[in-house]
Amino acid sequence: MKRFFPFFIPLLLLFSFIFCGRKGPILPPLPQVIQKIEVFEIAQRGEAVFLEWENPTAYIDGSPVSEIVEVEIWLAERAKGAAGGSAQLSLDEFEKKARILATIKKEQFSEFQVIRDETSIRLSYPYMFSGGDFIEKNLTFAIRVIDRRKKKSTFSDLLSIEPKFLSLPPRRVRATVFKDRIEVKWDPAEKNIDRSSPAYFKGYNIYRAEGDGIPRRLNSLLVKEGRYDDKDFLIGSVYRYFVRASAAESPPFAESDDSEIIMILARDTFPPAAPIDLVAIAAEDLISLSWETNSEKDLGGYRVWRKGEGEEEYTLLTPKPIRESAYNDTTVKKNKRYYYAITAQDKLGNESPKSKSISEIIKDKFS
Repeated sequence: MKRFFPFFIPLLLLFSFIFCGRKGPILPPLPQVIQKIEVFEIAQRGEAVFLEWENPTAYIDGSPVSEIVEVEIWLAERAKGAAGGSAQLSLDEFEKKARILATIKKEQFSEFQVIRDETSIRLSYPYMFSGGDFIEKNLTFAIRVIDRRKKKSTFSDLLSIEPKFLSLPPRRVRATVFKDRIEVKWDPAEKNIDRSSPAYFKGYNIYRAEGDGIPRRLNSLLVKEGRYDDKDFLIGSVYRYFVRASAAESPPFAESDDSEIIMILARDTFPPAAPIDLVAIAAEDLISLSWETNSEKDLGGYRVWRKGEGEEEYTLLTPKPIRESAYNDTTVKKNKRYYYAITAQDKLGNESPKSKSISEIIKDKFS
């Protein structure tokens, strides 16, 4: 072993010298293929299937897409009664049966954009049914995109739907503002989109937009009756409400078209409660009043009212509301009985009814 080791080192150095720095064959660059569309949803609403998706932003190697210039929407139709009509198509079967339903150019993207939240901008395409034969069909959709180099993505996942005769939209939507809620009511539709009756639905979804904002569904579970209490609102805001009837209990819903839109201003017309526990105490030259403090958060103050014995109408003693829940009336005469009442007023000027009246008199000890 000792003799072998001195010969091993030169051999190792020679081997390293021969192969060190030798490059392998030059390989062609990996082709850039656009990632397929990952976010893709479909749902029936009225007499249309709405397709909604997000365009991919990268190639499969992770590099950003240079520019998407075209979106292709593909559709395969099958009769419901046909063999395998209810089974999911394979991608090979889809490519054989499908046709291009629509092509959306880059210049048209803005026409199909919908904004779901601050970070999510999607495209939405409505496929309108033709004639009444759609009820007998199974529809399968897929989407792919093309960049400016004419490179195509693979198809998105295949999504299938069997359209139904859904209810017409709910009727007579109305809204009323209460102190703790906005109550939305509506009447059910009487017919379906094919004019058959009774209307077929399992419940309702309620949508709200603030001002010109994006409508959002308010209910997490399907609403079963024709009423919804919206308790998450702000006084002074303008809201738009509409309602859809749904034939499905959970997403993706099979919904009617939108009902009429009702717009309402959440105006504060609700006065504070009338003050309670009013007490009057006569001193030598004044009558002192006190009462229980109101609990309203928007309380603006109190107004003190007085009338003398034999008078029919109260006179306001405090033209400007006072913040304190106490008041000294120094404009009194001895041996005359006075009647007092207090009202509470909020910051918008809504005024409560008068409190329970109380009377007091300063007696002249010599009279």
